Amino acid sequence: MKKRILAFFLAGIMTFSMVPTEVFAASANVEGIVEEEHGIEMEEGSRREESGEKIELPKTDLPEEVRRRSLENTQEDSQVELESEEPADLASEEAGTPNQQSMEEWTPPMGGMERPEVVEISEETAELLGVMDVEEDADGTLMPRSTVLGSQKYDSSWDIYSTNYIYNRLKQNEKNFWDMLDQLLRGYLSGLQNAEKQLVQGKVYSITGKGVSYTYFGLTGERAGDIFLMFNYSNPQYYFLGNGYLSGGGAMFPIIYDGFANGNTRAAETAKVKAQIDAMVSQVKAGKTDVEKAKIAHDLICQKVLYDHAYQTNPHTLYHQSAYSVFCENYTVCAGYTKAFTVLMNGAGVDTISLTSSAHAWNMISLNDSWYHIDCTWDDVDGAYGEMIYLHFNRSTAMIMGKLDQGGYHQPEPFYQGLTPDATQDSGATATSIGTIGTPSKKAAAPTISKTNTTEGFIVTLSTSTPGADIYYTVDGVEPSSASSRSYRYMGAFEVENNTTVKAVAVCDTMWDSNITSNTLKKKTYTVKFDTRGYGTISSKKVVWGKTVKKPSNPKRSKYTFEGWYTDSKYTKKWNFDKAVTKNMTLYAKWKKVSVGKGSIKKLTNVSGKKIKVAINKVSGAKGYQVRYATNSKMKSAKSASTSSTAKTLTKLKKNQKYYVQVRAYKKDSKGKKVYGAWSGRKIITVKK
Repeated sequence: MKKRILAFFLAGIMTFSMVPTEVFAASANVEGIVEEEHGIEMEEGSRREESGEKIELPKTDLPEEVRRRSLENTQEDSQVELESEEPADLASEEAGTPNQQSMEEWTPPMGGMERPEVVEISEETAELLGVMDVEEDADGTLMPRSTVLGSQKYDSSWDIYSTNYIYNRLKQNEKNFWDMLDQLLRGYLSGLQNAEKQLVQGKVYSITGKGVSYTYFGLTGERAGDIFLMFNYSNPQYYFLGNGYLSGGGAMFPIIYDGFANGNTRAAETAKVKAQIDAMVSQVKAGKTDVEKAKIAHDLICQKVLYDHAYQTNPHTLYHQSAYSVFCENYTVCAGYTKAFTVLMNGAGVDTISLTSSAHAWNMISLNDSWYHIDCTWDDVDGAYGEMIYLHFNRSTAMIMGKLDQGGYHQPEPFYQGLTPDATQDSGATATSIGTIGTPSKKAAAPTISKTNTTEGFIVTLSTSTPGADIYYTVDGVEPSSASSRSYRYMGAFEVENNTTVKAVAVCDTMWDSNITSNTLKKKTYTVKFDTRGYGTISSKKVVWGKTVKKPSNPKRSKYTFEGWYTDSKYTKKWNFDKAVTKNMTLYAKWKKVSVGKGSIKKLTNVSGKKIKVAINKVSGAKGYQVRYATNSKMKSAKSASTSSTAKTLTKLKKNQKYYVQVRAYKKDSKGKKVYGAWSGRKIITVKK
């Protein structure tokens, strides 16, 4: 029979027993320690809890087997022999601290949290199974899920039970991988598709129909496994997600519990889970403060379930790594306690996350905008149905990882480095009191949003005058937060497109979160006017800063050519329409009167066939020439012909006839009409052949 490790006698005799798999481990001299640094005051609303007054909880019916085992545990614990000599470090009897076994005889925690099982498969098998397609928009940006996410808008109504705290602090490629897992599993939560069956080394696994490629996102298999574990604990609504995955070909294929592999069966179980969650969340929401809500959730879970001591050998439930074990099975281990608490508290609107060590799991909760540790597992002493303590309720990191810890079971795994919040305040909770939490007297300074123009948008920088504060921001209109909404943690300047709304909030341990700063970044719009100098009208144009103005059609003026647009009325600087507009301006049309030089005939030659070939001296700038000829010197009834070259052959002439010939050049004005120069002098030639 496994050794019981701790017994308390409270208000007469109350017996609590602990088990080796999830040991309550704390020195009983833990007194109320409340930090008064950073302007933290004791929260008045916590006095009722400190006095030990109980919040009325609805009765929960347990299966007969659970009730019987609970009674057996109680009877067994009543026979435990306590140490006759109280350890020196225990609190005084005057303080009402119960007798307990010495620290030396406590059985250290053995853990109930199991690392995900990784089942290796061949690259060929992975290729046959296939992976999810990654959608991309025109510029190659991944679109694995909607861009509008937050406390009010979700891809799924189930998202409210999840937490975004760790997600918000991941690198972008890690977020993309996380999003693909989310998209994959959401289909199994809301749909009826059956899981696929895959035989691996003689064992059949139920898996998702598609996998997620982690190499596509630049992740190693090890890092993908870390993210899978954090995803699993951050999204406990995916109760059917087994504790492991198949891995091969750079892809991950999540395992689904066999009991939930059938789509219709899973839909029925999902309805059961949702009904139980709704019932418990409604009870949690009855709390007047977030602290009361946390206590109700803590007590509901501890009262409802028994620890599954035989989870490794002869488990009461196959789902002890899932919140399902709490909501539907009444037996669980630390993984179930932790995930269920995450579901209930987030469902009640109180930000809560999960943490794991190598073999244990517990929670952190945000109260008065500061974070605390809660371990329901180590507070559920399982001595008798309904018995619990509060030593691990709203504790600081220093306490939960120090004085209250044993065997390093509250030392987070290394991959949590930089991903979890600070928790410097402590409630000073005892076995019988939840203690008190601090009420901040200061608020973090609201972030300042600064911008620098770029061609397409802005480079944005964020800052706050509060030392040590983190800034979270969104660019989709959603209110930013550290956990309740999908937000970016500010790590340096970032670029956004024009007309983007940036919202930012500063958060700092021991302070209220700052006011949210919001700024819709729009480039200034400038007006470009066009002055034609009285010849036609061209509408002005609105141009966004950094963009170019489209060149309008050239204005028109008779006998003038259009010489371009200038930035001043004296025409000293011509405007280049490839240049970006950065201010309001007027562009002036420059006109030049058409001037055509006098034409002249170079040579007249009679050619065979009663023709005259006219050679013309070139006139600068001329677009063409007009040739006229007549049989009289006054050029009456003259005929004419035009040419764009400096030569023209006149035909259908009369033999032995004398002809008078003149030429003139022409240019075209801005309307496209010909403007002629003066006629040349007449030249005479007789057609002889």
